Amino acid sequence: MLYPPIFVAPALVAHAANLLHVPIALVHNEAPDSLSQLAFLAVAGAMDQIGVPCLRLPGDYAEVQNWPRLLAFLRAAAARQRLRGQTYGSIGGRSLGISTGTADVAQWERLFGVDIEHIDQFEIARRAENQNPETVSHYINWLSGKSKTVAYNDSNFTPAHLQKQVGSYLATKELVKLYELDFMGVKCQPEMSNGYCLQCINVALANDPYDADGRKQPVPCSCEADADGALTMQVLSLLSGGKPTNLNDIAWLTANEMTLANCGSMATYFAAPSPDPDHSLARVQILPHSFGEAGGAATVFTVPAGIEMTFARFFRRESQYALGVLSGVTEVKDRAAQSATIQTRPLIFLRMNIDKNHFLETFGSNHIHGIEGDFKKELRSFADILGIDFFDYDLHG
Repeated sequence: MLYPPIFVAPALVAHAANLLHVPIALVHNEAPDSLSQLAFLAVAGAMDQIGVPCLRLPGDYAEVQNWPRLLAFLRAAAARQRLRGQTYGSIGGRSLGISTGTADVAQWERLFGVDIEHIDQFEIARRAENQNPETVSHYINWLSGKSKTVAYNDSNFTPAHLQKQVGSYLATKELVKLYELDFMGVKCQPEMSNGYCLQCINVALANDPYDADGRKQPVPCSCEADADGALTMQVLSLLSGGKPTNLNDIAWLTANEMTLANCGSMATYFAAPSPDPDHSLARVQILPHSFGEAGGAATVFTVPAGIEMTFARFFRRESQYALGVLSGVTEVKDRAAQSATIQTRPLIFLRMNIDKNHFLETFGSNHIHGIEGDFKKELRSFADILGIDFFDYDLHG
């Protein structure tokens, strides 16, 4: 944050700004005898001339009413700096031909400062089979004891299936540590879902703030190895101080309602938002999944009503990044009345007010990512810092 309280040589401030290589906010005071506004304009103009971007914050920075915009910028700037130097683990690759889940390694390094580590899914299966049986049993007992229901059957979800799913999670934890991953994506479909076991429990627990070993920091993890999805989830996590995030399929929408569903990349935390599994996991059913030849379970629940949420997504238009954002409040509907294809998935029913046509004409993905709370100002600031387009789909007024 640069603050010229009186008139100073504008060239010196602009020169210093050019050497910092960090996001910059320029502020001033409004004391009549300070000439701070004069310096503010001169410095801002000098920075514009040399192409150093900054947030110009009109109004006296000491006034409380001017703080929200500044704080949103500072949170975005901090998230931007923390993101630099991180590593994304792409476990698998493009899933089901979904091109919007891929990423350009060089573009990520240049724009976000993030490296991409490619890891074969075989590593999950190989390591899962070598897990300590006592550790696997401990996790299964914890999951069975905390969940509302674990509904085994005689075909596609037996105790052996759950052993593989828990083993997959423990294997993925090893990969996170080995490769020092900050966030990740797991392909799953179709090789793992048809050839080993479904990865839904693995991905859900990665996104949770807890597991059988106690409280932990969520590791944002997308299913279908959705790279831009995982990136969005990680940015939301950084902006919020580490809150759990999610990945959702946009199953259905109008201008005022949206149904979101995804079998894996929804932290069980969202079943009753709480870092205490006795509260949240207790509302989760572990049920046989509706697809996947190899079998396994999905986590099934509906996000409760009355939760204010922000949804976002990085996507590309002609290889240039943009950030789309909308907000809403959750509501509850009858699950039985929903499409059969989403019955074995966590669901979010969102009440919102968006420009539906604008959304369908411009939004660049079938996935969108949510977090509790209002982070639209921070996301706008993040887009401004990156110099990318920002799409606000909410209707105002």
